[in-house]
Amino acid sequence: MGLTADLDGVRHAYGLCFVRAPWAYFTRLPLDQQWGDGWEQAPYEQHAGLPYDDGPEQILTVAFDGPLQVPNADYGKQLSVIEINRGDAPWLRTQDFISNAPVHIMAGASLERFVEQVELAGGRVFAPLGWGALRLEPCARNEAAPRAVSNDVPTVADQTATASKVKV
Repeated sequence: MGLTADLDGVRHAYGLCFVRAPWAYFTRLPLDQQWGDGWEQAPYEQHAGLPYDDGPEQILTVAFDGPLQVPNADYGKQLSVIEINRGDAPWLRTQDFISNAPVHIMAGASLERFVEQVELAGGRVFAPLGWGALRLEPCARNEAAPRAVSNDVPTVADQTATASKVKV
């Protein structure tokens, strides 16, 4: 049995800021204002922590599957999160040998664009069921707030019972 979550109200409010497969993290802040531990260090896979979540509903996390590669896979250069969010490489991409046009999912991609691109690559996107009641409050983009640090990475098993396919 599958459920579909309608995220129409948030499809353009968040931008992709971090990927640690199978999780993609979206922020409401401009990319140059969103940070996490070790984001300036390369390779990001070894040094970067999850995005800071300083305010309510600042970060949304979705799970995804599909034939997508992370930036440092066969790129020849080790990149930091800052470099990827600057646009030096896509967060996710398809392999070059796939017969369709290549898919590149760049930093800042909206939730709607992310879902479209993952599905175009042959994958799926999943979100917690609680998102059905998501109401966004205005985001204070310029307020300085203490950064909450969490290195707890959710596992697919943690979210399986509460996940649904995303419809934007």
